[in-house]
Order: sequence, then C-alpha cells, then structure tokens
Amino acid sequence: MKRLHITIALVAASLTLAGCYDMDEMNHNPYELPDNTTKGEIHPGEDNTKYADINIDYTVSHDDSLALRSELASANGVFRNFLYEGYYNDYQITTNLSHDIYAGYSANNQPKHAGKSPDYLYTDGWSGMRWKHFYNDRCSEYRQLLRAFKFNDNPSHYRNLFYATRIYMAFLGMANTDTYGDMPFKVYVQAKVPETNNVSYDKQSEVYDALFRMLEQAVDSISPDDATQQAYPTDDICYFGDWNKWLRFANTLRLRLALRISNVDPERARKEGEAALNNKYGLMTSNADNMQTVPNYAPIEMGGLNEGGSENVFAMISIAYNGELVMSKDMEDMYRNLSTGGKEYQIKTGRTSFETKKIDPRCLVSWYRANMTANTWSAGEDSKREDFVGCQRGAQAPAISMGVINYSTTRTAPKSWGKQLRPDYFFSFERPSVWLGYAESLFLKAEAALRGWTGTGLTMGVEDYFKAGVKASMDYYGIDNADAQAYIDGLKVLADGTFASGDRERILEAIITQKWMAVFPNGNEGWAEYRRTDYPALYNQLTNASGGEVPQGKTIKRLDYALSENQNQYFLNHAELQQSNTEGTRLWWDVADTNDGEGHRVKPNNFR
Repeated sequence: MKRLHITIALVAASLTLAGCYDMDEMNHNPYELPDNTTKGEIHPGEDNTKYADINIDYTVSHDDSLALRSELASANGVFRNFLYEGYYNDYQITTNLSHDIYAGYSANNQPKHAGKSPDYLYTDGWSGMRWKHFYNDRCSEYRQLLRAFKFNDNPSHYRNLFYATRIYMAFLGMANTDTYGDMPFKVYVQAKVPETNNVSYDKQSEVYDALFRMLEQAVDSISPDDATQQAYPTDDICYFGDWNKWLRFANTLRLRLALRISNVDPERARKEGEAALNNKYGLMTSNADNMQTVPNYAPIEMGGLNEGGSENVFAMISIAYNGELVMSKDMEDMYRNLSTGGKEYQIKTGRTSFETKKIDPRCLVSWYRANMTANTWSAGEDSKREDFVGCQRGAQAPAISMGVINYSTTRTAPKSWGKQLRPDYFFSFERPSVWLGYAESLFLKAEAALRGWTGTGLTMGVEDYFKAGVKASMDYYGIDNADAQAYIDGLKVLADGTFASGDRERILEAIITQKWMAVFPNGNEGWAEYRRTDYPALYNQLTNASGGEVPQGKTIKRLDYALSENQNQYFLNHAELQQSNTEGTRLWWDVADTNDGEGHRVKPNNFR
C-alpha cells in the first residue's frame, strides 16, 4: 500500500557481537559501562530489569572495543552534529512546509509549493525526509556516540555524556513519534544495528513508555558535581557542559511528555508529571536553560563556528529564500486580539497623517510589515505606510511577485550589519532557535496545577504560572518590562473572569493559546499541542489536496511513513500498520477530531 522504513546505513558495521566479553564479569572487562549507575558508582548485582529493553545489554569483541576507543577522538564533533542537525537538518522540507504550517504559525507563499505538503498532500521528498534523517543519520550518530562512550578504557568518565546523548535522543524520538505515530524505536535506543529490511515497530504507547524511562534513568545517572566527568564545553552547543542544565531540561521534557498523554492515559501522565515536578534537580529556571540550536553562523562566544552559511533556519526560509515563509493569518489575529494592552505603532496615511494601532510587542520585533522588497530589506527598513499582514494557510495561488513580498516576513537584520543580536530584529541569521524553553515550562506547570497535580516544583497557582509564562516569553524576545506588563495587564482572559470561572476547559484554552504564542516558531510542538488539545482556535486550512486521506473539513493528524518503508518486511506483514498509514489517522494521544465532518470545531474535552 504505502510507505515505510528506511534502509539503515550500516555505520559501525565493523562492530561484531561475536567473541565478546561477558558483561556479568565486570571486573574482567574494563571497557563496559553499566547502564544503571548512580553518582558515578557501580553497584554490582543491582536490579536492572526496569531498563532491560532500552539498555545496551551486549558486549563487543576486544578488537572492536579498541576501535571504539579510537573513535573518542572524534566524538566531540559527532556530538556537536547530533545536537545541531537534530532539528535543523533540511528544516524547510522536513518541518516548515508541514509542521509549521499545520501548527498555524506560517503559510505557504509560493505557488510552486501549492498542492503539496503545505496543502496536505503527502510529498515523499519532503514529508519522508524527516524519517530518513532520524533513522539514517541521527540514529547512526547516537549509536556511534554511545558505543564510544561505553566501550573504552575509562567508561565511568563518560557517563554524563552517555546519558546526555540519551536525553537528546529521547527529545528527537518524541518529535518523530509525534509526527508519524508507531515506529521502530527500542532497538535503536539500544544502539544496535537492526536486521536490514525487517525492523519491528513499537506502538506509540510503547515509545512513550521508553521515553519516560530513558529520561528517568538519565536523571538518576548523571552526576553534575563529578569533576572526573568528561565534557564538551565547546561542542555541546546546547548547554556547553553544564550538567545541571541538562538535568533541568530532562525534567522539563518529562513534564511535556506527561501532559501529552494526559487525555489518553491520565494515571501514567500524573505519575510521570509529578515525578518530574518532585525531582531534586528541578525544571528550567530561566531563559538561560532554553534548549536551542545555535547556528554555525553565530559568534564563537555563542557556540558558533564563525563561518558563513548554516544560519537561523527561519531567517533563511523567510528572507534569504525571498519570502517562502510568511506570517499566517492565525498569527496576525492572535497578535492583534488577545490583549488590549498591546504596544502602539503607526501607519502613515498621508504626508503628515498617521493611524495609530496596538499590537502584541512580540510582533514588532519578529516581523517586517507587508510588501517588502529586496531594496527595503537591504536597508533593514520596511515601509511605514504598510501594516502587518498574514496569509491564510492553504491559499492555493498566493498573490506574489518575486520582487515584492505581499505578506509579513521575519524581521531579519541585513548581513552587512554584522553578527549582532539586536532585540528589534529578532529573527536574524545568527539567532539561536529554541525547541523547548523556559516560557513553555511555566505553561506546563500551569496546566499541571490546573489538573491537580502536585510536587515541590509547583509553588504558585494556575493564574500566576500563566502570567509568568507570558512574561518569560516577553523576556525572551527582549521586550521592555513596561510594554510586557501593559500587554499582560490587558489580557482579555484576565479581565473576563476566565481564571475565576472554575471552567477548566476555558482556563486550558487560555493557557494553551498563550503557550502556542510562546512556542512559536516551533511547529513540532505547536502542531502536536493543537492536535492534543484542539487549542488555540485556528482557521481551517483552505485547501485539502490529500486525495481523501484527510477527509474534507477535517485537519491533518500525522504524516505518512516514508515510501522506503515498503522495503520493511515487518510493515508489509502487518495490515493494521498499513491501514493506519493515512494523514487523517489520529495518533494514540490524540483522542478526538478537531472538526466535525462539515468543518465546524468540536467542543474539546481535555479532562477525562
């Protein structure tokens, strides 16, 4: 019928599982790192059954162990690429022309892309590319790193790096399963080379179970104060060897995972969420804890390589690609309508006359006004006679000239100005891209509190966390405190009694809507949360070119598997997998359709 699993590149094919050391004889094998360790100590005989299906439970030959030890010399570069390409790799075709649009963040502005993935048509070279990169590239790097960290002369010195790699693999695994659903996973978590063309699938519930345990094990195993631990302070472009930040990220990610399954498995969700909230290392504490990708173009002191190219992906797609990423109409309306306390800006209506409007201050630093040209961008100026304009998603033939971009593009400083993180040109080429940030962590806490979850990490009420999340988002964008407070004070949901109403669904809509604003432009998370909660209320896609996979009036729910999966005998022998391989099929945690068959929103029920 359809598509499914990439032929795995046999990286490290020289590694054999024959002629191996016996893992039960740890004292005779200096190249083994136990997967269940605490504070740098080895505990012989400790019960390891909880993690048996995700541990590296095999040995390698003496010769292969020597080869792996030699790979430590290049592990820092592999680690950097693993972190860098995890979300960046071919971003436009893997994410921007699908997830970012489905999330309601951006719209297709190019007729050449119309009728393809932006309009729900499966396009293998785009929609399937994410699958390819995850299995052929990221899993290969992960396998190389874990084996090098585990099978060497001093494996205990690489324990933190070993588990930081596992945390990031869980991060990428969540994005992959939230895109496709069921998928091969645990065999890759074990850093094995699977049997070619016969890779078994794990149910999405099983993938999530593995993700929770990977994070739990990693947090219990990393020793942040162990001075013997190796680190990559330059090539760890996420946290630069700060293990406490890695731990706070892992706990925050665990809370994100827990809330994702809150509708389908509320008991497990509470258990995992409260474990994250009660962990002694805590959750993110400031925007300095943001999980982000630092572009290679960034200054060296930020983690860049001081080279050309490899810029911020959103600036590249929007400005460098001549407006292929533009503001959506959904974003424009959210910027305009959520608060009466927006920041004033003016539109010139005559030689000396102006019209004054208000808008979310984040819009003013994130987007140019409409009708940009190459000349105005090269000067870093847009016309004050224009306004901010969003494009409706699914507009089949956008009005566009290659010389004039009719919709708002990202506010990117000209390269001639040099590398400088100016707060008034937020999406410039050197700006890091955040994939899980402090503002999101506060909205996660707001929802956890709304659901009645408890933990030492919850010290405020729902409304306080909501407001703190908005403020953290404003701080991230460098918004002046007075402007940020004016926006918060003017929020309509604070004035209309939403948080005092006791209506949990109404309160959740307020939380998720502002969370959606803070998560922008990360379409991975925006689309996932929209499918989980059916918030915020977005406009319907205008064009559905899915060929019936997504029923008319409905919204897209997943991506089809890559066409290369037709080589996977496991998939071909499981009719259920093939039947569920449509873009209209809900994922495990997505318990209800967003719209009815006539395209009207169904009232959400997020408290089951």
